[in-house]
Amino acid sequence: MLVLALLAGCSSSSHKTIAKDDQAKLLLDRNWLDRMPQTERDHLFVYRFVPTMGGGVFQDRTLFKGTFELFTFAVDGGDIKFNLPETKEKLSRAFRIEEVDGPAPFDLKLTIEGDPRGPGVYFGSRSETDRDGHVLDQRLAARAAELH
Repeated sequence: MLVLALLAGCSSSSHKTIAKDDQAKLLLDRNWLDRMPQTERDHLFVYRFVPTMGGGVFQDRTLFKGTFELFTFAVDGGDIKFNLPETKEKLSRAFRIEEVDGPAPFDLKLTIEGDPRGPGVYFGSRSETDRDGHVLDQRLAARAAELH
């Protein structure tokens, strides 16, 4: 079952360009969060692009409650081609991934121009690959425990 994300950040002053082919690989199998929650009720947006599960998922959530939307997608050079079955929309959006220095523990920044669902800027970690959602589940549980 697709489970989603939590843990994002702010912005960074240091950005390093990544080759387009590498960006397409880095997009996949990781949690992309718009910010790190500071309270149990902080609102988060999360993307996961998981081709082995047939598509991706977008979450609009807090630590314990939220909604999700499943979608299919393809990466074409510097564009993500979204197919949103709920609304029947087919959209192509430019994206880029840059290396950044934080916020900790994040070292990647994803920007989706004209993001169809969220704020357009998300953070992730190069070291993370989370194909089945277990990493996200662990991080969310740890964050919830920190906040209690």
